[in-house]
Amino acid sequence: MKERLYEILNEEKIHEIVPFLKQLTAEEKQTLVPTIKKMDREINKIVMTKNSYHTAGSVNQHSIIDIASFVCMDQKNFGKNYWSLFRNIEQTEQILEWGCPDWFSDFINDSIDAEFTAFNYQHILGWTEKGYIRPKPELLGHHLSNYPADLDQYPETLSTHFWYLCEYPSKSLPFQKEWSPLVQKLVTEQKIDRKRFLRECLLASNRNFNKNVTGWFMDAFTSLKPTEAELVELQDELLGGLASAQSKAVNTILIHLKKMVGNPAFKNDEFAHYLPNLLSVEVKTVVMGSLSLTEKIFQHRRLDPETLGIALTSAFVCKDDSIQSKAAKIILKYIPPSKAIKESLSHYSDNILTNVRSLLETYIEEKPQELEAMVSEKLPLITEENKVKVLESFEDLMFFLPLAIEDPYSHHCDTALSGFAYFANDVNEESVKLIEPVFLKACKTIAKWEVPYLNVLLCNLIINYGLNLLEKYPVQLKNLEKIYQKTSQEEAAREAYSNYHKKLGPIGKVGAGSPVMKAFKELAIYTYEKIKAGDSVPLLFAITHAPCWISPVTLVERLEVYQNKNIEPHHLDMQLALQRCALDNTSEALQLAEKKLKGEYKELLLFFFGKNTEPKGKFEHPAWWMTAGITRSPEKVFKEFSSFEYHTIPTEFFSGIYKWKTIDSKKNSYYPAELNIEIPKYHVEKRKDPLLLEYFIAEPRELSETLGMMWCFPNTLGNVLAKVIKSCLFYSGIAEVYERNLVLNTVQALYQVKKPLDEMGYLFLGTVLLDGDKTIRGTAAEIWLEHVSYKMIDNAQLGKVIGIHEKLEWAPVKRLTDLIQHQMLNVSKNHNIALEELISNILLQMEDPITNLKKLLEVYHEVLALNQSQANKKVIEKLNDWKENSSLKKICNHLLKK
Repeated sequence: MKERLYEILNEEKIHEIVPFLKQLTAEEKQTLVPTIKKMDREINKIVMTKNSYHTAGSVNQHSIIDIASFVCMDQKNFGKNYWSLFRNIEQTEQILEWGCPDWFSDFINDSIDAEFTAFNYQHILGWTEKGYIRPKPELLGHHLSNYPADLDQYPETLSTHFWYLCEYPSKSLPFQKEWSPLVQKLVTEQKIDRKRFLRECLLASNRNFNKNVTGWFMDAFTSLKPTEAELVELQDELLGGLASAQSKAVNTILIHLKKMVGNPAFKNDEFAHYLPNLLSVEVKTVVMGSLSLTEKIFQHRRLDPETLGIALTSAFVCKDDSIQSKAAKIILKYIPPSKAIKESLSHYSDNILTNVRSLLETYIEEKPQELEAMVSEKLPLITEENKVKVLESFEDLMFFLPLAIEDPYSHHCDTALSGFAYFANDVNEESVKLIEPVFLKACKTIAKWEVPYLNVLLCNLIINYGLNLLEKYPVQLKNLEKIYQKTSQEEAAREAYSNYHKKLGPIGKVGAGSPVMKAFKELAIYTYEKIKAGDSVPLLFAITHAPCWISPVTLVERLEVYQNKNIEPHHLDMQLALQRCALDNTSEALQLAEKKLKGEYKELLLFFFGKNTEPKGKFEHPAWWMTAGITRSPEKVFKEFSSFEYHTIPTEFFSGIYKWKTIDSKKNSYYPAELNIEIPKYHVEKRKDPLLLEYFIAEPRELSETLGMMWCFPNTLGNVLAKVIKSCLFYSGIAEVYERNLVLNTVQALYQVKKPLDEMGYLFLGTVLLDGDKTIRGTAAEIWLEHVSYKMIDNAQLGKVIGIHEKLEWAPVKRLTDLIQHQMLNVSKNHNIALEELISNILLQMEDPITNLKKLLEVYHEVLALNQSQANKKVIEKLNDWKENSSLKKICNHLLKK
């Protein structure tokens, strides 16, 4: 039986597969399932050619396996293959006639979750008629959505199935262009009940459809031009639709409600119930539409204004001037200042803008609380709170390693490597068993296709360490060999791909696709050699405080160990330790260095910690001194280092300062402006004393290791930020997931570093404050808030960056104004003063009025009112020019009067 199936497959006798299967019993079919699965794996193996790849099986062989799988397997084994079997529908029909599986009906009913199917609504009706399936309403509605044709062929299509379409439509319904005119025609011909369809359109607003499908039903409702009488009859459904999560639905319903406000049957009390939620949404068109409808209700009806008035006060949850002004005008015109209204408004007192507050002074009894100026202390880089855990035993190490595998770009990795150096050989027959789950996790992680490079190195180190223990403890660790063999086989299959970098084997042979990776790999090899040698001398680069800092006192103590043991540090280990050292408070470390160290160590640290303003002593290790100079004073050139061999490295890489400009984007009409930053090209040169910096600046530039780079250069982030800006922030609306995630990870890391910004830091922060991603903008605002609190930000410089971008409309100004209103305004007196300086400097860069400049000026007006100050003198000159613009005249005059 198996031999016959192999014969049919190997000789591609597709015409013989059905006769062969017909003669099998149920038990024989079940017996064949493992064989069919094995054949399927064989024909689906990838065969690489010089220019492409294909599966090992031919088209006929794939068809043979598809048919055999369908006939012999149960639903679980067959899976959700909605395409292959049905490529030849006639053949499928023949198979169904003599052997329809009992699971076929459930299989077809589940097809609504499939990305694509090769059968359609007509096939489903045919199979239903023959008794093969019992279709669910969801199935019929879904497939009818994709089949706007032959609707008169079956009487149940329009009488029943069309209503399933309304309740369970396909996501592709809006893209079937034939449906809209077809529905209008069917309604006109009275083949579809008009009132029922109108009701179904409104019910779609709360059926959790995606926005395209919901929008289709809203457009269908509007296209039928419902009369006022029909709207009154559908009033409950209309009002219920106001709770929709889709703004298109709410806006459509608000438009139709307006048409019936004058009708005595209009339920204004019910509308008042929905109004607070409508006024609290972030979509401005919904809020303005709701206010417009509220005003029309007051115009057309005599009613007790208090219920609707109290609901109306919810508008002040939003800090938009146009929204608050419109709400205030309605209140002034139609709502008396009763006790209830005053109390309701008091809940929003702190939120009401200054110019609107003056309009409502008879309604607002108490004054807003005076914001206090914050008393800021210096923000230390290292504290007890961010001190990392110190491992104390081999058991600690084994429990900690999985954390490091999960998050290799965090301090967990450094803690794990430090623990390895101390406790790798502190093992016995009992404790050694703890390595097995860690080894398994490392193998499972490294076996994935896409693995962060630091994870590859860490997992490789764990695996090689586990294999060494296996030689010493073969009985206790017998399972490790099986785990490793399986992982090795998986990697062997991948090595056929030219772009695959080896991950298993000796750590020295692990693939490294870029200079950055080579630097990490060299440090990993050094660490592994220490572990193998049982060398417990501490790693210099291991951080002591999250996210990436080394205490200067600890650095001195570690160097003392090297000095006393007469061991020379690894050149990259030493440089990385210097780069990660927290330099905000070095007084204690200086005293310790003068007392404990001698020779080059002492002279180096006296210079590095700032006691010696210029480098002194013997420069036996130029890379150490150069790294100390760049880390301590990146913009300064020390003449004492002029004899060093680093002249070929462009000076931008030492200073971290690059030329940049925002220019008109001639080549892309969708993005009106482009951010250009000039980064020189550099290739690693062979030299006696290479800088760790060289690996990170060299071509090809490695973006995937950006987070690792930030944790290697926390004192001098300019190079990393410039690279991210050039690769991910040249346009304001880049939506690719990779770039967006990279920018988000970078801005989150910048928030954790908590150092004053350098020139590239201001460019990066000013740019991401305008980013299209809300989370990125929010994190950038948090950086600004913290830096203002600790008086470590230059708002003039930041404002200049944003202004240079925005004078060419690099990004919509609304992104910034919304961010200011929701996150940055009225946090404290200090923040309001900082905000005034920030906006003034943005406006100083502006020339001609840009889109939404009015909104920025309104925010500026509010900030000035809060600070009880006047516009910047140079800004006033611009306001005098801009007031000639009709849309800006009013706000400019307001600002000029201040």
